[in-house]
Amino acid sequence: MSIFKKVNLKGFLWIFIMALFGVSFITHTHSYFNTKEINLLITGCYENSGEVKLEIHNNLTSSYSFECKPK
Repeated sequence: MSIFKKVNLKGFLWIFIMALFGVSFITHTHSYFNTKEINLLITGCYENSGEVKLEIHNNLTSSYSFECKPK
């Protein structure tokens, strides 16, 4: 293997690793803020004496349905 091919392989590997870390960071950040949002919705519902109906459709995409029914 020539030096040029080794350098290209190293560069590609670094780009791949950085992209993997970036995607991981964005995924964890999105999950964190989604959890905070759900907790705020639940807290607000309980403060207004409501009944929480929360259905999480997909953990990967963080899609959910929230409903606060008055008692």
